[in-house]
Formats: sequence, C-alpha cells, structure tokens
Amino acid sequence: MNHDVFRDGKVHVCKRMCDTCIFRPGNLMDLHEDRVAEMVEEATKDQTSIICHSTLGENNAVCRGFFDQHKTQPLQIAERLGFIEWDETRSIKKSNG
Repeated sequence: MNHDVFRDGKVHVCKRMCDTCIFRPGNLMDLHEDRVAEMVEEATKDQTSIICHSTLGENNAVCRGFFDQHKTQPLQIAERLGFIEWDETRSIKKSNG
C-alpha cells in the first residue's frame, strides 16, 4: 500500500487532529499499550512520519498529533520552505467489533 504524503509538490499534513487521533489522551483506538511509542520511535529513527489513520488508502496525510509533537527534520524543513499543504481532517468512526 502506498503511504506517500508527498504529492503535487507538497507534503500533506492534517489541518487538525482527527477525533480518534492516537495522540489524544485515552487510547481512543484501543492500541496495544506500547504501540504508539513504538510507532514514534520507528518514525523518528527513520526520519519519516506517522500517517493519519483516517487518511490511509487514499490521499494520505501526516498525522497532526505526530506533526505537532514529534516533527522530524524533513517535516521541519518542508515547513520552513513552505512545502506543507494543510489537508482538511476527515473523521472516522471507530468500529466496535
């Protein structure tokens, strides 16, 4: 699956955190206890990003919570150079089963 957030000459980032953002308090996505920390560690080590789960599959965008709290050097550079495109945040309903 393609998770490319760079398209049209811009890095796409969610304009705001989605309703079930993994960076909101309270484990709204019912993730394994250490999963968010593992994802952050991997993304920061690789100087990449975490994709917002509500954008997976089409028109991916960087998670706003990740961008605000753990912005990697490539994201910082893109922001300084004006290469960030702020995408409207989509809301998804968490499935109950």
